[in-house]
Amino acid sequence: MNGKQEILGPAITDRGQADIMVQHAVSLFNEAKRATIQVMADIRRLQDRQVHTLYGYGDFGRWAADTFEGMKAGNVRQLARAGAVALELDRRKLIDLDNPKGVGTTGLRELATIAGKYGNDHMASVFITCVSLIDGTSREVSGSVVEAAMRLLMPVPVVELESGLAGTPDVEIEDEPDTEYGEKVQELIEHIRDLSYDLPESLAELHDAIKQLTRQFLVEKADVDQQWIEGTR
Repeated sequence: MNGKQEILGPAITDRGQADIMVQHAVSLFNEAKRATIQVMADIRRLQDRQVHTLYGYGDFGRWAADTFEGMKAGNVRQLARAGAVALELDRRKLIDLDNPKGVGTTGLRELATIAGKYGNDHMASVFITCVSLIDGTSREVSGSVVEAAMRLLMPVPVVELESGLAGTPDVEIEDEPDTEYGEKVQELIEHIRDLSYDLPESLAELHDAIKQLTRQFLVEKADVDQQWIEGTR
């Protein structure tokens, strides 16, 4: 028997009591989503207005990481990009930032990627398509809904066989089965997508990132050297 076996409390047998607990949890969850989207927008506003320079910082990500406890510079970049989309959708009256309903954080992140590649007009068209896809349901514009909308607006072109292969029998390509391998591939794709949000958007941002990494390396190297000196005493 495992000595670390978890001891669970008694099960809830009253549906009314369970409903109260569920409603409370759902309410907090919805408040957290709303607050997260508003924070994204505020971070983008702060970045656009270069408030970090008022506090003696040359890099916004470094200032935000020091100002918002627990946040890293890479997270700041992700939030700022999603925040730019939230601000643009609010400007176009497609969402209300005071009460952002119908859109999730993963949806904003996917829309940010689209805005970076194709511009805000195309991003807004994708969002409108997303809204039409979920119309009449309780769903929100999530990352998967954005991907579905992109397939509708930009379908993959069909590659026709060359005339020399006309006699080749058709090959039916089936969807990948829901296997452990497929799940691992999907996780890898999601991880790569997350890493792509951390890539610098410009040469200036890349230069700042290199300087920041250099400073961090020198500080860490100095700490290691000091530990070695103290350890030899």
